[in-house]
Amino acid sequence: MEFYKRSFCAFLSPLLVTFSGFIGAVDINNIPDSNEAVLLSDLEQVRGRGGIIDMTTIVNANADATLENNTAVNNINGFNIIDKGSFTEASGVFSIIQNTGNNVIIQDSTIITVTITP
Repeated sequence: MEFYKRSFCAFLSPLLVTFSGFIGAVDINNIPDSNEAVLLSDLEQVRGRGGIIDMTTIVNANADATLENNTAVNNINGFNIIDKGSFTEASGVFSIIQNTGNNVIIQDSTIITVTITP
């Protein structure tokens, strides 16, 4: 059980950092049981954008493409497989695009919004 408490704290500690700063140390011996409800007032202190009253975010992504008058004759397509090991040790931000056909347009857009306040 001690291992699970330590693992939980390693996962939970980064979540306790909010826009207003670190809210306190985690006592691994005082972790509530999984069947205990968390008070709404406690959750309000650690949620995203906690303490930010006025914020404007404008995000825009335009993707436009045209595919016309194409032909595909005697083409051979390969396999496109994502299995349980495809994302092993993956970290950061990544995008997966799959294509098993011919004469296709693939559009991908990734928008990452990071808000840092003093």
